[in-house]
Amino acid sequence: MTANAAALTDRRLTIAAVRPVLLSAVYPPGAELTWVGGVIRSWDAALVEVTLTDGSTGLGEVGAGIMATPAVPGILDALRPYIEGQRFPDPLLVGDHLRARTAFWARGGIASGTIGAIEAACLDAVGNRLGLPAYELLGGQRQDRIEVYASGGLGTTFEQVADWALEQVRRGLRTVKFRAMRDPDTTIELMRHVVPRLPAGTRFVLDAVQGCAAEPWSIPDAIRVGAVCAELDARWYEEPCHAEDVAGYAEVRRALDVPVSGVESHGTVHDYETLIGAGGVDIVQPDVSFVGGPSAFARVADLAASHGLACVPHVWGSGVTLMANLHVCASHPKVRLFEYCTLDNPLRDALIIAPPQLIDGHLLVPAAPGFGVRLAEDVERRFPFQPGNGHVIGPAQELAG
Repeated sequence: MTANAAALTDRRLTIAAVRPVLLSAVYPPGAELTWVGGVIRSWDAALVEVTLTDGSTGLGEVGAGIMATPAVPGILDALRPYIEGQRFPDPLLVGDHLRARTAFWARGGIASGTIGAIEAACLDAVGNRLGLPAYELLGGQRQDRIEVYASGGLGTTFEQVADWALEQVRRGLRTVKFRAMRDPDTTIELMRHVVPRLPAGTRFVLDAVQGCAAEPWSIPDAIRVGAVCAELDARWYEEPCHAEDVAGYAEVRRALDVPVSGVESHGTVHDYETLIGAGGVDIVQPDVSFVGGPSAFARVADLAASHGLACVPHVWGSGVTLMANLHVCASHPKVRLFEYCTLDNPLRDALIIAPPQLIDGHLLVPAAPGFGVRLAEDVERRFPFQPGNGHVIGPAQELAG
């Protein structure tokens, strides 16, 4: 191998510095995202920027940063002694390195998301240095496009949700996912209103949003809603139980003739091992920015495949989350469907070099180096972080109105 060829395959890296990048895209008055969980006045993002000793830089994102952005700098400071100045033979070893040294306090949750963001940023940086798209460093490109489903449907009225769903169908998307209302009965009414209005051949998904609900539905109610999903031929029924209610997932799945999915906020591979082992889901929904990075995501996808289950990623963040998940999925032979949030998000567009094209219900995977993202000079000035406006679940008295 020539010296030039060796340089193009050298995945080694030494981390010179890491820093948090907190951003907010504030919606103008009247353009806020309103749903039954409250009002989202800005789309926030907690990014991690890694700089290598050779000057290469890369970006990762902490998924939980949409709700807990201010927590990330402190966690990153606690992780800093384990990574700055450290040499690694491969960026995909960074997450395991950190997990092995922080098991006392960083198992799961936003700490795992921060670890994953560091690993993702290292992968992006090495891809940028080598001039290779990240999927090439993840085993090679297995697909150049992936089917997507429309994710959004936040409205507070039946008509708002139906209008949103029909707009996605007009855009060429064949599956639409909308969110449940506050209670099971209203949610059933919502489905009976929206689904008959969908054009023939359009599939739907109901996201029950019980994984993070303060007062999740009872198991009988979750089953009752799921029975209507089955009756109306839902593609799947998402998060019908609280994220930690493994027994509840298993009971709901046994009772229903519709695929059950979860849990997007799980922060470790072990969480998915437990859920799968209990027979809780037909579809797993890891997210690179939650589960611990690209290496952890691939393990979950492999685990699902070994049990005959589908893996459909959760993708809900800035352009960094979108592209990190897209590259991981492009490199995995068993991931065939991708969540595509259609809500207005300026931080999606501002951070992607060449946004992936949406053609005939599929996203085309760009071939830019790394994840194809960048932190342009003016981004931090245009989107300064403003606390208190992001994905904040409204107080009980507000939601009762």
